[in-house]
Amino acid sequence: MDTWKFLAGLGLFLYGMTLLEKVLKKLSGRSFKLFLGKFTQRLPYAITGGALITALLQSSSVVSLLVLALVEAGTITFRNALGIILGSNVGSTLTSWIVATIGFKIDIESYASLVVGIFAIGMFFVREQ
Repeated sequence: MDTWKFLAGLGLFLYGMTLLEKVLKKLSGRSFKLFLGKFTQRLPYAITGGALITALLQSSSVVSLLVLALVEAGTITFRNALGIILGSNVGSTLTSWIVATIGFKIDIESYASLVVGIFAIGMFFVREQ
């Protein structure tokens, strides 16, 4: 049974990475570049943004990989990326503090399964442009 959960998780991860790659290619226009440049120019904004994105994605590794991909594409500067990566490390620490404070009183798996199911069904009704 655990093997099937592992394969399902791996499949969702790989599918998510594919979608992420498509979205980054579509968003790498001038307006996105200006938006990221504006909100990462100051170090406190970059750190806050990195922490918030990490809290949302629950993975500082994914945020770091995204930021490095954006730097390589020339979307943001290396200096601005350092603030975001620092913020992602702060965000992962904050997430650990939240789990330590609340504990494991919430069954996250039941909520996650519901959300994945809703979005999987919703993807059939949304057309890709």
